[in-house]
Amino acid sequence: MEGEGRCLYEVLGIEKDASQEDIKRAFRKLALRLHPDKNPGDEDASAKFQSLQRIYAVLSDSERRKVYDQTGSLDDSEQLAGEDFDNLYNYFRNIYKEVTEDDIDGFAADFRGSQEEKDEVLQYYDRFKGDMHQVFDWVMCSEEKKDAHRFRDIILAAIKDGRVKQYSRFEPWSKKVEKQPRPKNPLAKKKKSKLQSNDQQLVAQIRGAGAARMDSAFAALEAKYCNPDAKGKRKAKELTEEQFAKAQQKVQTRKAQADAPSIQKAKKTKKNR
Repeated sequence: MEGEGRCLYEVLGIEKDASQEDIKRAFRKLALRLHPDKNPGDEDASAKFQSLQRIYAVLSDSERRKVYDQTGSLDDSEQLAGEDFDNLYNYFRNIYKEVTEDDIDGFAADFRGSQEEKDEVLQYYDRFKGDMHQVFDWVMCSEEKKDAHRFRDIILAAIKDGRVKQYSRFEPWSKKVEKQPRPKNPLAKKKKSKLQSNDQQLVAQIRGAGAARMDSAFAALEAKYCNPDAKGKRKAKELTEEQFAKAQQKVQTRKAQADAPSIQKAKKTKKNR
């Protein structure tokens, strides 16, 4: 994205003096459009989404943004914190939670039918002079098949109130939509299949068991390297780096060995459904 020569603000569609809230909102909109889960046919979807994350990591950090504004260089902004591109994804993930398909569906359920959605419909209707195909490309979480009648109602009401103009491009589209049957419940939330729910429960159980085993392993390490003093309290023995590395390796090895049967069992259970 940034490699095309456009400045980061242009990529997000915001002004250079945009507030942090404006930056966050612009990132969220683009993230919903570019997320790989929503673009399964686009081979470059992951790269585009990572580029978007890279841009947001700079503009959402006041120090990095300041350096970028002064130099116009994304690389200089990243080097401010001593991180290169390979490490930036981990930095970003530590600060912001991973955007999952469930997050996107949850946001869509709140956004669709909201005042914010209505404002966007009118904003892009006016920007593209009534070209509704462009409007649907830009309004978040929209599907022309489900939302055409809703968007038509929003625009006609705004035209009647004098809030927007009636563009010639809009009229033929409006007449075409009027002849089509309205969807029964266009704002209905997306339902998950029973199979998806069962899979998620199974994964949660496996993760829970793994966490319990990890706690147990660390408790064993504590018992081994901590000696009780005369008052019955534990006094920690300071580990050398070599001892700590060996202990950590043992914990990871035991965890991997313990997780293997659970994972195999989970795969077998899923296969037999």
